[in-house]
Amino acid sequence: MTRPPRTTVPALPVLLAAALTVAVPLAAASPASADTALPRISSAPPQGGGCVKPSKKRPVDVPWAQQYIAPSRAWETTRGAGATVAVVDTGVDARHSPALAGRVTPASAGSGTDCIGHGTFVAGLIAAAPRRGAGFAGVAPEARIVAVRATAADGKATADSVAAGIDAAVARRARVIDVPIALSTSSPALASAVRNAVRRGALVIAPAYASNRSAAGSGNAPAPAAYPAALPDVLAVAALEPGGVPDQELAPRTAPDLAAPGTAVMSIGPGGTGSFTGDGAELATAFVAGAAALAVAAHPGLTPAQLTDRLTATAYHIPADRALVGAGTVDPAAAVTAPLAAAPSAPASPGPAALRMPPPEGHGGRTTAIAVTAAAGAAVLVTGFIVFTIPRARRRGWRPGTSETG
Repeated sequence: MTRPPRTTVPALPVLLAAALTVAVPLAAASPASADTALPRISSAPPQGGGCVKPSKKRPVDVPWAQQYIAPSRAWETTRGAGATVAVVDTGVDARHSPALAGRVTPASAGSGTDCIGHGTFVAGLIAAAPRRGAGFAGVAPEARIVAVRATAADGKATADSVAAGIDAAVARRARVIDVPIALSTSSPALASAVRNAVRRGALVIAPAYASNRSAAGSGNAPAPAAYPAALPDVLAVAALEPGGVPDQELAPRTAPDLAAPGTAVMSIGPGGTGSFTGDGAELATAFVAGAAALAVAAHPGLTPAQLTDRLTATAYHIPADRALVGAGTVDPAAAVTAPLAAAPSAPASPGPAALRMPPPEGHGGRTTAIAVTAAAGAAVLVTGFIVFTIPRARRRGWRPGTSETG
């Protein structure tokens, strides 16, 4: 009688270990819910007047945004030391924010204070150092911050005041310039400041739309064009809600290049060690600026165009319209560690060759949950197959090390 060939079945511990190796890292990237009990930061002064009061709350959990983009995966390579990021906003509290201590340079008198708190919040998202007893940390916790005040006492900015802020950041040799401001109009001075920044080797990052609905448009109309994001060579950023869902339903007039967490995000504020929460694409720019700082620290020779290419090429895709999220969600670790693909040989040409990146990995908030479920399901199926197959094979005479069943 012809005997069936032996079937080789891997050991159960090996299969389970392989399944867990797939499932555990994916599960670790799943975002948590945001802490809504924190005091809020906005781009306007407190309604009751005066300055923002220090927060007394310090959550110990890692915020959802930090879990979602996982900047700590890049920290074995770099934490941003050597990179300088300018925050062109309401100023940065350089004296009373321990998480930024010793790493804030005011660009002008008054830029080292922050009555409104918005600039300090943004700077914290970019570069706040980890603190004992708190889960929050900035994307590039060893980067330096140039504090630039471009707003009036009421928190409002103009195209010309932002232009002056960008010029001040360039003068301080910032390689990354975060402008968490969305203006309805531009000016010749603003366009010139952006061009000059690019010529001097700085990448300008700005929100693709304003966070407040009166400026962003109604729910039935797309958000209007936003400046400086709508200008050439500026990296425009859209915001995501917890779980990686776009915070806009209609494509904004200014097409985003990238997306990052922007709803219910947590950071530091002026006046102490407490935490605040805030919303808006203006805040999403900080995560991109932090990722850019990490990339610059790891690859100092990148031009602004190459840095933009690296950030967009390594973004991870999410199931959303590109008109809402651009290339996808910024991925700090991939922006730092992804190798540059070798360019094919070609005749010499004037000007630098374009940055060529390998295809980005496809992973994100929603796809993470799907992958975890699939991995767990695969482990169950494999286990069931083994439990069913091995006893049956043994009943038919199979023994380990034999080539046939008896």
